[in-house]
Formats: sequence, C-alpha cells, structure tokens
Amino acid sequence: MHKYVLLDRKKVLTARAFDVEKVFYQLPDGSQKAYDLVDHADAVTLLAINENHEIYFVRQYRIGSENVLLELPAGVLDQDEQPQTAARRELREEIGMDAESFKKLGGFYMTPGYSNEYMYIYLAKELHSAPLEADDDEFLDVIRIPCAKAYEMAFSGEIQDGKTLTALFIAYPYLKDLLGNS
Repeated sequence: MHKYVLLDRKKVLTARAFDVEKVFYQLPDGSQKAYDLVDHADAVTLLAINENHEIYFVRQYRIGSENVLLELPAGVLDQDEQPQTAARRELREEIGMDAESFKKLGGFYMTPGYSNEYMYIYLAKELHSAPLEADDDEFLDVIRIPCAKAYEMAFSGEIQDGKTLTALFIAYPYLKDLLGNS
C-alpha cells in the first residue's frame, strides 16, 4: 500500500457549518503536496418506516443544488454526541417522530476527496409521535412515500440526494420483502 504522511495542517477558514484546512502531505514518491480539506462534523441519516410500509422523507431547499430536494431526515452530530443519540434527535426535529427500534445499517464518507464528513445510516421502526422544535433555519415538508414507490423514484432519478440514494441502497436487504416483485 502506498504511504501518505501528514506533515502539517493549518486552519484557513472558520464557517458556521465547517472549517477549511490546508493539509500538507508527503506523497508515496517523496514529493510534498498541499490539499484543501473541508473539516465537517459527522452526521446521520435515517430511513424511518412506519407500520404501513411508508418511508418518511423531507422536502427542503438546498443552496448547493439551487433546488428543492426530496431527502431522508438527516443532520449533523452535536459536539461529543453519539450517532444514535443524534439519529433520535434528528428524527424528532425533522419529522416529529421517535422510534422504538433503531438499527445501525452502516455508513460512508460523503465526499472523501475533499471532506472528512462521515455519514451514519440508521433504520428507524416502530414510530410514534414525539416532536422536538425544528432548527430555526429549516423549512421542511414531511412526506410519507410507500416503500416500493420510493425505490421506483430512486431508480427513475426523481430522488437526487446522494445520502438518500446511498441509504436506500444500504437498507435494501432489510426492506426488499416490502417491495413485492420489484
């Protein structure tokens, strides 16, 4: 395996949601190179499904896409917060529900070419009402979509959010029995 050696890191920007660092590496051939790294807190995304086999989504405007996207509920971990604790909090803030059953399905790096953000994926079942106040900058529409229809929308390109598509893919083995002959 090729060896990369971290030589130094310097914070060059502090923003509300992330920092940017200049990171300096020695490459496997001995040369040195500086990279820009978005230092972002880890996050969670939740595939919450009710007893009617409907998956909860939120619609919200995203400045990166300059569009409204259909997404699974998600959010950033607070400092020193455990992923499952954040999952429960985000579920309550974004869709007003809590779950009796949380199953960690896995996770992935959002954009490892320039960011260190890691996204944990949870399956939430046995839902019940337990709202928390939403973040003051989030204007969300909560939508329930039948499981089979959600996968049709993912495969047809109607769902364009990467974390949502990834979570649906990773959750497939746990939900495939709900999809009929799809």
